[in-house]
Amino acid sequence: MSPPRFACALAALLWCGQLGAQCYTNRTGGSKVNANRPSDDDTPAASFSPIKSFNGDLPDFICFTGGYRARLEGFTSSFTNSSDSYMLTRFRLGMVIKPARWFYVYTELQDARVALTNTLSGPPYQGTWDLRRAHVDFFDMEKSPVAIRIGRQDLSFGDLRVLGTAYWRNTSRGWDAVLLALNHRWFHASVFSASPVVPLGSGLSHHVQGNNLHGIYSTLRNVIRNSDLEPYVLWRLSPNIKTENGGLARLDEKAAGVRWAGVRSGFDYDAEVVGETGHIGADQIRAWAWAARIGYAFPALPLRPRVFVEYNFASGDRNPTDGRHGAFDQLYPNIHDHHGLADQVGWQNLREIRTGLRTSLRRNWVVAGAYNDWWLASPKDAFYNSSGSVVARDVKGLSGTHIGFEIDGETSFRLNRDLELGVGVGHLIPGAFLKNTNHNHSFTYPYVMLNYNVF
Repeated sequence: MSPPRFACALAALLWCGQLGAQCYTNRTGGSKVNANRPSDDDTPAASFSPIKSFNGDLPDFICFTGGYRARLEGFTSSFTNSSDSYMLTRFRLGMVIKPARWFYVYTELQDARVALTNTLSGPPYQGTWDLRRAHVDFFDMEKSPVAIRIGRQDLSFGDLRVLGTAYWRNTSRGWDAVLLALNHRWFHASVFSASPVVPLGSGLSHHVQGNNLHGIYSTLRNVIRNSDLEPYVLWRLSPNIKTENGGLARLDEKAAGVRWAGVRSGFDYDAEVVGETGHIGADQIRAWAWAARIGYAFPALPLRPRVFVEYNFASGDRNPTDGRHGAFDQLYPNIHDHHGLADQVGWQNLREIRTGLRTSLRRNWVVAGAYNDWWLASPKDAFYNSSGSVVARDVKGLSGTHIGFEIDGETSFRLNRDLELGVGVGHLIPGAFLKNTNHNHSFTYPYVMLNYNVF
């Protein structure tokens, strides 16, 4: 094609895009995945947004997005024999270019910092001026029959427990990935090949070569009335994972699971089961986990209360020297407040009972509380924290199985859909296992948070 014809074609493409393009993105501030915050339907729209006003003066095919979060939090911990308080801030600035209905480009910078701290530095608390997202989309990922996304992106599928963005962390997780989306009236599937980005303390972060996650996630809508079925298969590959004899070997792990969630006659329910197989060097992997939650809302009562009860199980390693790895791998979870607000418990070697209550002082003001109680699934395996690290272990299995319990309280007030204020505290009290392994004192985690998200 000659240069003049190419220029004319490009101009026509941009002009058509201006006629029909929409400027949008998905969760720039990363704060909307939280059951204990008022929904958009219960929150008024913002009367004024500086960035939206700025975008109004731009062509339709380009716009900017922004999000700011500040959280003052702290901890007192017998697990690490330390305490600290600190301020976390996170700023995100994104740019959307959509020159045609079928083509979309999004880039997002993130500046995450920690201040007023005595002990903390670097990820996940600080990562200054990183490229958090940078991807191109061909066709609409949620509506087109076939669409593809290439580049740095989020991998987040509903409330799936084993894969998420870890949005609560200051430097939340990103992926270098290729994702194919298939959409039908009642069916959606995502097929992806990805590598998790390892955040740096400053500058451009990268993934680690050979650390990969491949998978298929699907949603079947209303196959069972008023509910979704979400079957999925994941394949994790990673170098330098510790074996039972203490050496390092390559991980080759397959996971298959299904989630079922829905609402019926005032009840909401959510269940998930997943099994894992594969090997770490010569060690065989045989692990599994399941979780189930049921809640009931009383919309006609004052304060619109909702109560829920939940049970979680994740297998542990019954014999740490038999060459058979039985501890469940929680993979890449969006862990915040799945096992307590203090985020000290991981979905590994775990039995848990959890119950709670949520009320609305106003439609845009939620108050919630929860009680969490935990036991080891296998007394000879470890108690793992939310990042999968070992907190305490008794290889003889003589220290009991009761890890402890936690009492949580939090509130979220959304002045409008852009601005949110939140306060919370989680208090963990050790049980027999922690006491017998010299973790005798409680863990307390308070926070005060401000979110300002502009879309």
